[in-house]
Amino acid sequence: MQKISRKNQQTIKKIEITSDKISGRGGLAFFLRYVERTGFYELTEKVLGHIRISTKGLSLYQFLKQLIACFIDGTYMSMESFNDRKKDSGYSAVLENQEKAMSSSHQMKRFFRKLMDNNIGNTIYRKILHKLFLWRLHIEKPTIIILGVDTMVMDNNDAQQREGVEPTYKKKKGYQPLHIIWGCYLVDIVFRGGSCHSNHGTDFIDSVRDLVTLIRKNYNAEVPIIVVGDSGFLDEKAFTSFEETLNIGYVITGKMYEDIMQYIEKMPANAYKKFNGNGSGRWNYIEFGNKLKSWDTFRRTIFTTLEAEENGQLILEFARPDTILYTNLGCNDRFTEQLKKAGKEDVVTADSIISLAHQRGKDELTHRSIKELATKEQLPFQQMEMNRAYYYLLAISHFLFESYKRDVTYEVLPTASYPNTFRRQVIDFAVKIVSHGRKSILKVTNEINERLKIYTLWERCQSPPLIMVYCVQ
Repeated sequence: MQKISRKNQQTIKKIEITSDKISGRGGLAFFLRYVERTGFYELTEKVLGHIRISTKGLSLYQFLKQLIACFIDGTYMSMESFNDRKKDSGYSAVLENQEKAMSSSHQMKRFFRKLMDNNIGNTIYRKILHKLFLWRLHIEKPTIIILGVDTMVMDNNDAQQREGVEPTYKKKKGYQPLHIIWGCYLVDIVFRGGSCHSNHGTDFIDSVRDLVTLIRKNYNAEVPIIVVGDSGFLDEKAFTSFEETLNIGYVITGKMYEDIMQYIEKMPANAYKKFNGNGSGRWNYIEFGNKLKSWDTFRRTIFTTLEAEENGQLILEFARPDTILYTNLGCNDRFTEQLKKAGKEDVVTADSIISLAHQRGKDELTHRSIKELATKEQLPFQQMEMNRAYYYLLAISHFLFESYKRDVTYEVLPTASYPNTFRRQVIDFAVKIVSHGRKSILKVTNEINERLKIYTLWERCQSPPLIMVYCVQ
């Protein structure tokens, strides 16, 4: 029998109580320092500063900081969880707060009621998202801007008495906000009841027009802009506005009407061309001009059908087997000239147009990300205006989350990581906060330092690539 050696064992002989402040959410300190140094709170003060909050209570800055921390932490998402955080001295130390500055659940609810009582609507929150969008444009400097348009159904079917919770096209009751997405960023949202379909009213046209005006005025008057959407946005009024007024491109998925299918079935096999979808299969496509019965103008149309692999299986990533696309790319001289000046003239090719349409499905990944960050599709309040405020502040936090990955943690975490992976890797690690005089010092283990390169992360948090005030008026 092998003898057990205890030669190098360090035996615990004593248990003591420490007054040091310890937290398992050490990464929040880094994230919140980054948010503060970007100038975000100064921006929100300008936009939301008119809201009257009791001078005896917490400031707008404290409410926003603690909400952002709650969303990024993701441990407890109920309003009641703020009572537990208020009692956690380690958590308040990570937020660089005194315990008396921590919000209770009642204070947080009153804050959202203040937002409701001020009848803010969508406009003010959208203004914040637009300014964040400008900030990222000036950092990333795109030479072409692709805007994905979609709606996201939020299933609140178990909360039928909540204001604005209405039947959606998915046969569930909930909300259905309109989203405009640039890459990974939610850059515009129109928060709406569940019965509002994709092209409800003039929301689609108005939102795109507002963003185009913002880009042209504050970023680049000549940058090409292309809107990509599904069949819910198939609207000639929108197309006419994009072509004649806004001078932007669009690629919109159409509907497979019977007369179109009959026309396509008569096409000879040798009329089709081939497109390799880079992981989404091999496609055959044909081009023609088409005008729906309610339209006044023929438009460039591309029909694609997925080609089976040799083993009979289909490779599908984000695309449907048969798709019909409507676009003005290559049909508008003014816009084509913009593309040439930007060095993007190849965008007008059929291959590029099909690629744009297939990539639109990746907008669903942004929806998944924001749901994973906090909502799980559920919103906490009975009143629609309070849920509106909650959802916009969540979307703003998600925007900051995506920015942080690209500005700070890109060497230690893939920028495509979802919130739960982000939390495990760069938020959920233990720290000890000790005080010397009036200074607080955050301490981590050497293992955490080697894995996350703590000093490098902290330096990046202290010095973001661009302060918002420099590009946002």
